[in-house]
Amino acid sequence: FLVSNKIKNNINDKFLFINQELIEDHKDYKDNFNFEIFRKKELCFKTFNFLENNLQNKETLFIGSSWGWWEFFLKDKFKIIASDIHDTYVEFHNKNTNLEYIKLDILNLNSEKKKEYEQIVVNNIEYLFDDNQLEKCIQNISKISKKGSKIFVIFRSRDGLIQRLIDHFLLPIETFLIYLIKRLKNKVYFIKAHKGFRRKISNFVEIWNKNNFKYQSIYEDMYDLEFNRLRIIKKLKISKIFFKFSPYLNILIFENDK
Repeated sequence: FLVSNKIKNNINDKFLFINQELIEDHKDYKDNFNFEIFRKKELCFKTFNFLENNLQNKETLFIGSSWGWWEFFLKDKFKIIASDIHDTYVEFHNKNTNLEYIKLDILNLNSEKKKEYEQIVVNNIEYLFDDNQLEKCIQNISKISKKGSKIFVIFRSRDGLIQRLIDHFLLPIETFLIYLIKRLKNKVYFIKAHKGFRRKISNFVEIWNKNNFKYQSIYEDMYDLEFNRLRIIKKLKISKIFFKFSPYLNILIFENDK
């Protein structure tokens, strides 16, 4: 893929790299705290709608909140506590909003006893973790959730034949062609980087199950977004012909069964 020089400097650390992308790619992050603008962001708004309709009226911890847009809008209906490992997001909300926002490293909880929640939302962080880190993440979620707690896992790194075809064949070819065109006018970089891990839903559920979380259900949506990663498909607006093949938005619900 193509990156700017600033992002290129963090290419060897996937955690820094992804965080830099989130900041660089969301220069309009303040605009998204306007609900009329936020609702036009299809992925964010569909996630918000699902959570609004499925969360129970209980204190709810969000893990991996990033800019915390849907947490910000959900806080008027639910008791929401947003969290992230990065100071940028924590400081922004502590200075600019009334959303309760704490710093939390789910891979490195302090040894003292932590508060236990009855409801937790995990916001698309699983792709950053290898299998050992994912196990650690789930074990720590067990420590901060009560027996019977509902865990909502927003999961967008689904593995499958379609994703592999796009990732390993179609997208590299398209990106290289774009690179050849752009280098005629600008200084750009064509690099290969490890942005995270993909897992099959069945494998993901298995990991949670063996850590005493009981799988309950899955919500699937946004079937054309995987294909729209290819610029030619997005430009021609033909992604709908692949409808129902590959949901990009997956929200899994587990129950703490410890």
